[in-house]
Parts: sequence; structure tokens; C-alpha cells
Amino acid sequence: MASCWKILCVLGILAVSSTNALYKGTHIGKFSTLHHDVVGDVYAIDNITIYVEGFSYDGEAPDAYFFAGNRTPEPSNRGFIIPDERGRTEVLGPYRNRNLVLRFPKTKKGQRSLNDVQWVSVWCRRFAIDFGHVKVPSNLELPQAQRASGLESDNPQLRSSSVMIADIDTFVVEDFSFDGTVPDAIFVMGSGNADASGSQVPDEKGSLNPLRKYNKKTLTLPIPAEVVGQSIQYFGVWSPSKGMLASVTFNPNTLLPPSMKSLQ
Repeated sequence: MASCWKILCVLGILAVSSTNALYKGTHIGKFSTLHHDVVGDVYAIDNITIYVEGFSYDGEAPDAYFFAGNRTPEPSNRGFIIPDERGRTEVLGPYRNRNLVLRFPKTKKGQRSLNDVQWVSVWCRRFAIDFGHVKVPSNLELPQAQRASGLESDNPQLRSSSVMIADIDTFVVEDFSFDGTVPDAIFVMGSGNADASGSQVPDEKGSLNPLRKYNKKTLTLPIPAEVVGQSIQYFGVWSPSKGMLASVTFNPNTLLPPSMKSLQ
């Protein structure tokens, strides 16, 4: 396992050193600056969440909101409000070079998403004026969390309902149970063959100690820093003495969401 760790550490260093840019998701475009000094770069974090970098707006309009729609090719009143960074649908105040995470709202008809809109605007409803907008391409590649089937093993007793790569930094293992009868079992992830030991994933407390007993607990696990940015093909529970106890596989070519922690 030591040799695998050395190889993965070298690959991780190369991956980190090859780019210094913060990954923000898929770039949609820049807000056009039409009125009230609106500027900002807009990215898709996933299909229901956008990141607005360097957003500015003078806050002087009486009824302005983040607004989106698809019933007209250009911004109009035929759309819906996107809640602000606090999740509120209040009139926008002034912003100066702010970075914002905005989530599309749920309605009685379902979840609004980027798949439903042609544009995102800073829009004044009272006077029907577009202060600045960005067009959403119909072929935009949207990052998405990747969910796999659950872990499963009868000897030892090991189960989970699913495993998800939530973003480039985070795994979520849902309803995880483990009887603890393999004393050197650990979480691992890697690329290539799932029979390999891969790189150890710390547990939900950040510990690299062997796994204890679990009973239907949902775990949020960090992807090791040295392998962030690499293609992830499998996640599993591995034992140095018994090998891979259970694993799931992922499509390594899926575009994952950026780290929410790094954007906030």
C-alpha cells in the first residue's frame, strides 16, 4: 500500500501544480452591463445552483431581483425570482464585487433549474427594465453529483443505500452499516482497477484509523487533497489483510460540481 500512496501523492502534486485556477463550475458568461453598474461572471455549479463572481450593482432601483425565464428569448417579466445569497426574495440592495451562490427555487410544480431557462437577469419588475443579463446556452454542460449503487457485503456485514460524489471535495455514503469484524478496514478511493488499495479516505471525523461499527449512518467524507482533481473510478471499503470488502464504481468522465466550501 505504501507504493500506491507514493504514486498517488506524486499524481496529486502534478494535478495541483498544473493549474492554479479555482474551479467554479461551467462558465455561462458575463452579465451585460446595461444599467445601475451591474457586472459579474456567472457559472453553473450544478443544474439548480449558480455562482456569481465579482457581482456589483448600485442598489438604487426600487424593485430589482435576480430573475430568470424561458418564455421569451430576452429578459422580460415572464420569469421567476431567484432568491438571493441568503435564500430570500427581497428587493436587492447594493453589492460591490461580491461572490454569491444562488439556488433556484422550488415551486408547487417542481424544482426550477438551468434546464428551464434561457437567461438570468438583474430585473426591475416595477418598470420592466433589464439592468444586465447573461444568456444560458441550450447545450451548456452542467456539472452534476454522481450517485452509485450502495456498498454490499455479507462477510463482513457491510451495507449502504448509495454512495455519491457530491462535488470535487466530498463523498456522501448514505445509510452506512458495518459490523466491525474486520479490524483493519478503511475507506479507499482511486482510479483504475477497484481491486487496488487506492488512496485512503478519512472517516467523517477526519480520522485515518480503521473503521469502527456503524449502524445506518450517513457519512460525509472528504476526498483526500492529494488526489483532488483526478478521475475517480471507485470507492470502497478495503482491508490490508483481506483486500477489497465492497466497492462501487463511477464514470470518471462525469463533470463534477466545484467545492462549495471553496466558493463561500
